Amino acid sequence: MAASMWWTRERINRLGVIVGCCGFAFAALAWLCPARVILQGRPVHSVQFHLAIRLKAPAVWERGQLVEFAVRDLHPYYPAGTPFTKVVTGVEGDRLQLDGRVFRINGTVIGTALTTDSQGQPAWLYAPHRLPDGSCSIETRLPTGLGSADCVLPAGTLFVLGVHERSFDSRYIGLVQAAEVKGRVVPLL
Repeated sequence: MAASMWWTRERINRLGVIVGCCGFAFAALAWLCPARVILQGRPVHSVQFHLAIRLKAPAVWERGQLVEFAVRDLHPYYPAGTPFTKVVTGVEGDRLQLDGRVFRINGTVIGTALTTDSQGQPAWLYAPHRLPDGSCSIETRLPTGLGSADCVLPAGTLFVLGVHERSFDSRYIGLVQAAEVKGRVVPLL
């Protein structure tokens, strides 16, 4: 009776070889493929998806696309290099306005910065300086208070927003620079 069982040692060995070959082929394909698979376990802090692929960054970004980038050092919140996925809301050449804590892109309100973080501490505020050429400074944060700005997003920068009300995005950390971008994200699930 033992010889007629399906799970013989020989069949288990063959199954192991097949599974191992499939795993090796999948790993080789993932390494060679320019897209990267992204699994996201904490959708509250970024854009909500569970599985996505990351493609290379487009030459020209469009509003509404998803971008993955590595943040600068955001101590005490996140260490440098933490990957974030956010929605592109402003692209180079767009006019950014800040009135108090209300942000506008090209005259349209896109969001309001909160006054406190998730721990009840005063929230940072991205309040860019207008540079002599009319462009926005990259990273000018106020620890508290209100800001005022009217400037143009410089070349190679993005203004990004998350979908959660407490999303840590450009309203607090400033503009995302091209060197920080890892690629464009396409959600699958």
